Parts: sequence; C-alpha cells; structure tokens
Amino acid sequence: MSMLESLCGAGKTVEAIEMLSKIHEKGVITDTMMYNTVFSALGKQKQVSHIHDLFEKMKKDGPSPDIFTYNILISSFGRVGEVDEAIKIFEELESSDCKPDIVSYNSLINSLGKNGDVDEAHVRFKEMQEKGLNPDVVTYSTLMECFGKTERVEMAYRLFEEMLVKGCQPNIVTYNILLDCLEKSGRTAEAVDLYTRMKQQGLTPDSITYSVLERLQSGSHGKSRIRRKNPITGWVVSPM
Repeated sequence: MSMLESLCGAGKTVEAIEMLSKIHEKGVITDTMMYNTVFSALGKQKQVSHIHDLFEKMKKDGPSPDIFTYNILISSFGRVGEVDEAIKIFEELESSDCKPDIVSYNSLINSLGKNGDVDEAHVRFKEMQEKGLNPDVVTYSTLMECFGKTERVEMAYRLFEEMLVKGCQPNIVTYNILLDCLEKSGRTAEAVDLYTRMKQQGLTPDSITYSVLERLQSGSHGKSRIRRKNPITGWVVSPM
C-alpha cells in the first residue's frame, strides 16, 4: 500500500494502475482503500478516462465501492465538466447499498453549478433536505456562489439568511462569496451591512475580502485609484 501511495503522491498514476493490476493478478486481495487512493490521484490529475475504466474493473472483479469511492468519482467528473457522468455516478450511488451523504450532494451541487445548471443544483439542494440531510456551510456557500455567477443575487442572499435561521454559521468563504455578489451587482449598502455582520461574528477578513472591499470603495472594477480612507473598513487603499 505504501508503494501505491508513493506512486500516487508523485503523480505516477499510470504506474499506480499497473501496480494495482499486478497485485490482483498475483491473487493478492485488493481492498477499497487501494482503489480509492488511485481514484483520488486520477481525479487530481483530471485523468477521468482512466477513472472510468478502473471503476468498471473494480465493479467486475471487486472489491465493492464504498461511499468514499462514489464521492471521489462525483467530484472528479464534475471537476472536468463531465456533469452527465457525475450525475450517473450519483444515481448509481442512490441505487447501491451505500446512500448519498452531505459530501455526495455537495460535490454534485458544485458540479451542476459550475456547468451553469443552477436550477438543477437548487433542486438537489432541496432534495437533500427532504431526505433529512442538513446542508452544511459548504453546501450553502457552494449554492450561493452558483447563484452569484448567474447574477441571481436575491437568491444568494436568501440562502444566506436561511443558513442563519437554520443555525449554520457562515465562514469567511461564505462572506467573501456574498460580498463579491453584492459588489458585482452594485449593492454597496448591503455589502457594508454584510461586512459589519461578518466583523460582529468575529471573523477576520482575508486578502479576498479586502480585494472585494477595494472594488466597492473605488467603484472602478480594477481601474486606477487614489489613496484615501475606506469608509467601510478604515483600511487605506493604495493606487494600482
């Protein structure tokens, strides 16, 4: 297993697949963790054609895929825009002995959102709630970003309010996503209020937060700016 991990860690995924095959041919029992290690490496390398072939081999020869296998595959296919394949894997998961968990839904929602299928992503969001799975901060943030990219800022803000009601605390990523949505739609007043709420929650702004606030301050979206006091943060904006 350590040699397999070393090959995957070094990005030598073809060699890792060959080693997995040789292990099986020698009659040594391969386990799900071995396959998951290789699937994960293939996903990071965006080598989804190898993933498909290896997954078919796994189902034919064993061992049985587990929830981690399915989640890795959903995420991997979604990462390269093969959303139909990600959906197919998700549906296969639903009919298996394993059942989708929050990570499964988060990966699928992210895949759909990046492909522009925001309405379908929202349907899946509501579906997971109907099945008794409570969305976490990743779920909310992911769907908010999907809505933001399609300029549906009201829906993004509505999700933000919903997560607060549900007791799911937003993190700095959540705030950055929503601040970016508000800035791009020119809703400065809402952004100032949101920044205040973020500070009240005790979160520390990061470089992304300040980048969005710079644009709000200047209203220039990347044009040259003069040095002046930021009315939102008190932070001084330097010229570009």
